[in-house]
Formats: sequence, C-alpha cells, structure tokens
Amino acid sequence: MARRLLDEKLVGKLAKKRRVDVSTIGPLVSKAAHKHGISAQAALVVLAKDHGIGTASFQRRLDATTNTHIRDVFGSSPNRPTTKKAPTGKGRTPRPGINDKTQWGAAVNALISDSILRERCGDILRGRSNFDRAVNQVTQVLEDRIRRRFGTEVRLTGEPLVGFAFNEEISKSKLRVASQSADEQRGVTQILRGIVPAFRNATHHHVIVGFSREDALRICGFVDFLVRVVDSSKNSADPKQQDKLDC
Repeated sequence: MARRLLDEKLVGKLAKKRRVDVSTIGPLVSKAAHKHGISAQAALVVLAKDHGIGTASFQRRLDATTNTHIRDVFGSSPNRPTTKKAPTGKGRTPRPGINDKTQWGAAVNALISDSILRERCGDILRGRSNFDRAVNQVTQVLEDRIRRRFGTEVRLTGEPLVGFAFNEEISKSKLRVASQSADEQRGVTQILRGIVPAFRNATHHHVIVGFSREDALRICGFVDFLVRVVDSSKNSADPKQQDKLDC
C-alpha cells in the first residue's frame, strides 16, 4: 500500500510556527501518531491545532474515521480553538494536556472494531480501575458469538462449548474457518481452547484486583480478531442454515 504523504502546506505552516526546519516535522508527527494511536494525517492536524493553525480545508479531504480520531484526541469538535498559554523557554508554547480518558478512548477505537465488544468493554477500559471486568465481558461475548453460529440453542459454556463447535481436524469440525485451511483450523481451535482457562475462567470465577488496563486492552483487541474469525466461520453441521446466519 502506498504511503500517504503529509500535506506540504500544513507542514510548512507548522514548521514556521515552531521556528524549525520542515525536515523536523515528519518525526514530530510520527511521535504524536504513536502516542495517541492515530494516523499521521490525524496527528498532523492535532499538532497544527495545538499551535493555533487552521486545518478546516485539510480536514475536509480526510475520511470520516480520521476525523473521528481527531475529535477523540481533543474530546470535542475538531474545529474548537485551542487554549494558548504564555510562551516559555525559547518562545515555544507548551502543548495543552490531553485528557487521559480521551487517549484510552482512541486506543479502544483503534483496537476493537466489533460494535458489541466496544459497547460492553469500552467504558471499562476508559475507566479508572477493575479492568478484569473487560476481560470477563469480552470472553462472554466470544462465547455468545460461537453459539450464534448455530441455528439452535446451545447451552454449553467454556471449554465444552469450544470443543463442541471447533475441532482441530477440519473435516470433523462443526464450525470451520472461512479459509478452509487445515492449518488455520488447527491453530484457531487451539487458541480458542486456550482462551478459556487462560482468561475466561479466571475473570468469570474470581475478582482479579491487579489486572492492568494495558493487558485488558491487549486481550480485548485479540478477542476482537477471534470474534471476526468466528463470525466468518462456516457451519458444516447445517449448510442450509449458513445463508441465514450470514444475514
């Protein structure tokens, strides 16, 4: 995929405002993009706004997702004016503090694409504590999604549910990965089986006080991927039902 270049006009304005060479703006943008978990285009807008530079015409050329990330960083309208402070040091204006909740919100949006997972886990991950609850919810959604791939009520939970739905041998499995690859089937089955004792059981049956936000977010992001694998799987037990499940 071709790399998207930064807008030269906006880069020039930012360099002039900071009184630096334009060659220093690229690394600065990359650092900001990494910090907030956003694209370089969005990071350029954030930096420009922090320096009082208008970005409306540039933002109109950006896609909706990028503009959403910009709003998440500022916590309001992407066109709101920044609050300027008195210059310090060599005439440089210190950057306004970014709300911690907003930063984690941007990370949640970047790593969790499934709307149900984001709805049930996002508020927890943006909170202050008890992040084991996010792992509890994300593994519960994963179980529910496995059941939904069948057209009938399945009352199994945990490892028995995974064992009922997925088999390492694709020819024996009720749910088969979309690629129909024997290797991928074996790997996905092993991962799903391991998720239960590693994360599901612990957070369903115990309160884990020391679970960090970072670890919870990593697990939620990975389960988001697994949910998409389950959603795209084929129900070999009832091929006629597959079209209905895909609707």
